[in-house]
Amino acid sequence: MMRRLCAIAVRAAVVAHCAVLAGLCGMASAQAQPETQAAPPSTMLIFDGSGSMWAKLDGAKQTKLVDAREAVKASLAKQSPQSTHFGLVSYGHRRPSDCTDVQIIAAPDATPAPAFVERITGPLDKLNPKGKGPLTAALKEAAKMLGKANVPRSIVLIHDDLDNCQQDACAALSELQQSAPGVIVHVVGLGLKPDEAGRYQCLTKPTGGLLVNAQDAAQIAAGIADVIQLAAFGGRDTDPPVVKAAAVQTPPVQQPAPPPPPKPDVIELAKDGPPALRLRAFTTKDRLVVGHRVRWSILPETRRDTETAIATAEGPDAVLPLAAGTYRVRAEAGLMRAEARATVAAQGQTLSELNFEAGEIRLRTPLAADATVIVTERSAQPATGPAAKPDGARSLGIWPHGQQALLVPPGPLTLRIEQGELRTERPVEVSAGQIRDVDLAQPGGRVTLDLAPPAGPPMAAGAGPFANQAVVFTIEEDDPDAPRGRREIARSASPAAEFVLAPGTYLVAATRGTLEARERITVAAGDAIRRSLPLIAARMVISARLGNTQPRAPGDAPADRFRLSRLDGATDAQGEAVVIMQGPVALIDLPPGRYRVEARRNNAAIRAEQEILIRAGEYRAVTLDYQAGELRLEAAVKAGAAREAIDWQVFDDNGQRMWSGQDAASALLLDAGRYIVRIAVSGKRYERPVEIKAGEISTVRFAQE
Repeated sequence: MMRRLCAIAVRAAVVAHCAVLAGLCGMASAQAQPETQAAPPSTMLIFDGSGSMWAKLDGAKQTKLVDAREAVKASLAKQSPQSTHFGLVSYGHRRPSDCTDVQIIAAPDATPAPAFVERITGPLDKLNPKGKGPLTAALKEAAKMLGKANVPRSIVLIHDDLDNCQQDACAALSELQQSAPGVIVHVVGLGLKPDEAGRYQCLTKPTGGLLVNAQDAAQIAAGIADVIQLAAFGGRDTDPPVVKAAAVQTPPVQQPAPPPPPKPDVIELAKDGPPALRLRAFTTKDRLVVGHRVRWSILPETRRDTETAIATAEGPDAVLPLAAGTYRVRAEAGLMRAEARATVAAQGQTLSELNFEAGEIRLRTPLAADATVIVTERSAQPATGPAAKPDGARSLGIWPHGQQALLVPPGPLTLRIEQGELRTERPVEVSAGQIRDVDLAQPGGRVTLDLAPPAGPPMAAGAGPFANQAVVFTIEEDDPDAPRGRREIARSASPAAEFVLAPGTYLVAATRGTLEARERITVAAGDAIRRSLPLIAARMVISARLGNTQPRAPGDAPADRFRLSRLDGATDAQGEAVVIMQGPVALIDLPPGRYRVEARRNNAAIRAEQEILIRAGEYRAVTLDYQAGELRLEAAVKAGAAREAIDWQVFDDNGQRMWSGQDAASALLLDAGRYIVRIAVSGKRYERPVEIKAGEISTVRFAQE
């Protein structure tokens, strides 16, 4: 480490010294041609955007995302855009459960200061980890961006977990070197286990890169500063390429290996007595099943078309009385099934041994009561049948609740954990006879939402239209493709709604009718967050009135349609008109703020509006006054003549038609203003202007000539 830092310091000093000499030489000879300056090194930063970055290292105050992001900012601020070019790649930050989610955010170029730092750190500030970790795919894309230019090129990988997209980063080294010959790969692990960190020597050792495994915020800052400084000069690590950290790490405590299952004893079968079948189940050859429930089914050999058992038994070593004959013997344990043919002798016991050739998975900690684990078999060959999935995986079954160990088929498997709104996957590979310990502790956090106690003056008595409605709690996550840029992922009407969420940022909300309270929260692994959301309300009763000019048929009551628009921008509903109620009166609970209240009467072309400021806990009665008058239309025909077809039309000053009718006499309400009345009768058209005044009656008569 010291030799590397000294080399960097010497190189920096030489660069500065040469700059001074170049200035002196330039003054000595105006005719001298300047030497062509070599292109600066290029570096691609790969920043882990998978969901696990929301977790915290042991004892840390901030998440791994925040600690690593701040370290990158501080390190880049010390670099010069003239001395190096930096680009940025991230993965797992846009889509959950998508192994193709790799994004080139910034290509390495000569952006001048201060935008040099902002073009990298700006996107990091907006990064919202949520998905899987296609680390290998990100390495390949970064190498392609560096290309084959004749400059020092480096990749700086900052990550907190292995590639969980079934890709081998070591096998990709040849492809990286082909895309970017001579590329140097530096790796900064964030809280990796020692054996996991050591795997990345396959990338750093052949290329001369530095491998750091940071276990706290200070080590993250020091490690990232080291690799970025080294990459800025296109240098290689001169120390032995071992896993480094800023402090000595305590080796993990080795847990004693579980004792192997006992080998089966040599048994003696009863040769006399009634016929019986001695049943024995093995995990692998010579290893009797221990600690697992084994279920036996005896099926008739002559009836291959039936799955109905004629006898059953339980236990890895069981005796089952049976009549002499040939049977199908089936054993089931965990997710394993084995079947064989057995012929029971006429006297004594007949031995039937079945070998599952299974592996075993054991849980380090019990499953949460609300968690479900689905075991899926991964296969390179596409699976077929009703259990097949598009990616070639085949579902094997669900992990039984309360069971700490499970027999599974050997090979690559995926444990899919579903708990609340959380969906995560853990790859595991087990061979026949092998016991694998797995930790399925959820990487997410638990969020509880309820209502805060009412604040401010008490609400006035009265039953609003939403008084008996339940409060609904919702969870939304950012989604650029969804309306308003958010997508709802969960909702609950429970008074204390509980959700299990993957690490990330979310918008939580409580709604009842038009009332809504929102808050943005950040969830990290292991968090237990409780939020009490305040539904701060005011109450408004709205009505509209008209003077004595209103025409009304017997028993006819006015019906108004009310709309409210939020004017102060306090919620996302700014400027959106909301139809509240239709009827003579509207009673509504709503958030305090400034509103535009509008009313329209029946189908009449009249409208009234008013701006209202209402405060928390306030009861406000709002009456809107229609500034309207009545227009009466009368058409007279000649005495004794047949009634002619009549067509009335009324237009406003802008030429918009406000009303039409065919009756000889009509009455309608219009807002105060100027209008044009047209009538067509007996093939002739007539037109007359009219002015409507609020509270007055205007009459237009046409007499047939």
